[in-house]
Amino acid sequence: MRRLSILAVFCVAALPALAQFQEKIEVSAVLVDAIVTDSNGHQILGLTKDDFVVKENGVEQQIDSVDYRTNLRLLNEREENAPFKVERVNEGRYFVFFFDKPEDIGAGFGKLALARRAARDFIRNKVAPGDYVAIVGHDVRLKIYSDFTSDKKQLERALNDVPMNGAGLTNAPAGDGPSIVRNLPMGEVMTESGRVYRALDYLADALKPIRGRKNLILFSNGIRDNEEFISGDLITSRSRFLDPAIESLNAANVSVYGLQMQTDPSLTPIIHQRLEEIALATGGEYYRFNTTFDVSLGRIVEKNTGYYLITYRSSHPRGESGFQKVDVSLKPAGLRVTARRGYQYGA
Repeated sequence: MRRLSILAVFCVAALPALAQFQEKIEVSAVLVDAIVTDSNGHQILGLTKDDFVVKENGVEQQIDSVDYRTNLRLLNEREENAPFKVERVNEGRYFVFFFDKPEDIGAGFGKLALARRAARDFIRNKVAPGDYVAIVGHDVRLKIYSDFTSDKKQLERALNDVPMNGAGLTNAPAGDGPSIVRNLPMGEVMTESGRVYRALDYLADALKPIRGRKNLILFSNGIRDNEEFISGDLITSRSRFLDPAIESLNAANVSVYGLQMQTDPSLTPIIHQRLEEIALATGGEYYRFNTTFDVSLGRIVEKNTGYYLITYRSSHPRGESGFQKVDVSLKPAGLRVTARRGYQYGA
């Protein structure tokens, strides 16, 4: 699948290189957004660039600026008079509910119904004006039950379609609003998205042209590709489709929040392994043993009310491309930072 340049969370825009290195080195602006919370998951405001540490390959980078951005009204005074720098973001948030349906839909119907009910409550009570939500699923392939919309009735109808064996949408909605279907190579999706990793890869590529942060809420009993082998209680080999899927999610500014539909803590750790890995690798979180999904969804909403936008400059050999690992940490003790683990550079 094609690999395009990254947007938003790690946004790389070419800057003029120093004249003496113009033919060899390309200097780019890198934008990293990071969520900072306390031990209870509440967002921390008022941090500056002196509170963050950003490293590439173990080398600390000089931070140019750090701004806090939010789509909520947190201030009672004008922004320029606030005790910390804040910018209210006008664009809404994007949420994608992804239902990785169990192979035995009958045996897993109860948990799937519970997940759908929690998603319905989320749509009714947590979706703010300007937010966009999509409903997708995977059984024999990736299926889109509702493209991005703020129409809550449409989304609830789509949730009713999730347990069925329907074909999903094949045509993009009218207009020029954000759309997953418009960006999907539907012919390929029909035949090539039978594996969950491949479905995530195609979905990420379709989300990439949509500007802004995207949150993928993944309900699943656990993911293991048929190319991956088990030894004891662990998956010991990697599918050739796993890393490309993670790279695509990162390139498209998609954070995955994995919600485990199995509730028995005695089950093998295999059910958690890939869900947790994908979530952590994309700047999301993984939630185990959800007897109810409402608490986890509430935490996801709270985490996405605002974020810090960190800007710094990085250099790479001109004409080369690849994945650059990035580590973001905090100097103040007792706080937690969640940020993507890298970005794609070059062509």
